[in-house]
Amino acid sequence: MANKQSALIKELQLYISIDNKLSQADKNSLLNLNSNIENSWAKTVYDYFDSHLDDNGEPISLNEFLKSNKNNSDYYKNVEKLFIDNLFKIQKPLFFFDVDNTLTDRGYLSEEKIEFIKNFKEKHRIILTTGKTYDSIKPVIDALEINENYASCLNGSVLVVNGEFTVIEKIGSMSEDIVKVFYDAPFDTVVYYEDNIRLIKPLKKRSLEHLTRYSELYFEEEKIDYNRVVKVLFFIFDDEPERQNKEEMVKSYVKNYPELVCMRTSENTYEIVKKTQHKGNTVKIISKLLKNHYRATIGVGDSMNDTGLLNYVGKPYVVSTASSELKQFGYESLEENRNTDIVNLIKKFTKGEKNE
Repeated sequence: MANKQSALIKELQLYISIDNKLSQADKNSLLNLNSNIENSWAKTVYDYFDSHLDDNGEPISLNEFLKSNKNNSDYYKNVEKLFIDNLFKIQKPLFFFDVDNTLTDRGYLSEEKIEFIKNFKEKHRIILTTGKTYDSIKPVIDALEINENYASCLNGSVLVVNGEFTVIEKIGSMSEDIVKVFYDAPFDTVVYYEDNIRLIKPLKKRSLEHLTRYSELYFEEEKIDYNRVVKVLFFIFDDEPERQNKEEMVKSYVKNYPELVCMRTSENTYEIVKKTQHKGNTVKIISKLLKNHYRATIGVGDSMNDTGLLNYVGKPYVVSTASSELKQFGYESLEENRNTDIVNLIKKFTKGEKNE
């Protein structure tokens, strides 16, 4: 619990300077981790941050916290609502949207989304976050005319600003062992640098078709620079008869490395990254760059590689077509109309602003 207490103090230090409802005495009590605060608002602040950190001090969603606090579910849900409602009055929320099958629907970007976001006067508040490379989402960025916005790529491992790449986290040299182990596996493997895909060996037709469908660029190199590898991805197609056996091959490997995680990132792909590689990293970084608290944010995703994003933002949502694995965490779902779901979400949280 020491890790959580230390993290809680840091969270409160980061937050209390922007709260206009806390007295100096309240702030002192909070920083002393006095959970028996008499002021009801100060207690709300304390309980919000306490319920959004795990025992290791890592940010979590309220849903995760309530797994072991079910008896107080209604109380903590009310705490979250009160806190976020107030925070959104202090700071206009930022919007973090996953791209494939979230902002887009099977590659299709609706005219409603294009027209609304293009004309949204504060569209710098919209940040695209993807598990893939920047080039793969460039057509969406161009269509929405948000080329100067920050972007988060490769599951929060790469920050992009005006086309310049900054690597936040990567799997690095560990990838060499992974590639060797799976070189002769009955499925294709590729590695990602910060900019594009590098092939380990020629891909089968179906894997190539997948990359083409998602606008992924790839290059062949005689020698892979493993120090540059951000993540390793495997093509394991959902309808393959041997899918479960192939999945188990990858998952069994990861069990031997506590610092690694295996994630299903689409119906056709799995990937191995470090546990510290997730979209929550760039939620914090980009929020700070835009002078927002990282909980003054709204996030939307569709698959398991969006859990980092959804655990960090203040208001997490999933699209109606999200994977069953993600939906089991109980995140609130957007409307079923995929052409307008994101548009109506933005409108909901910008009502009264002169943006439309």
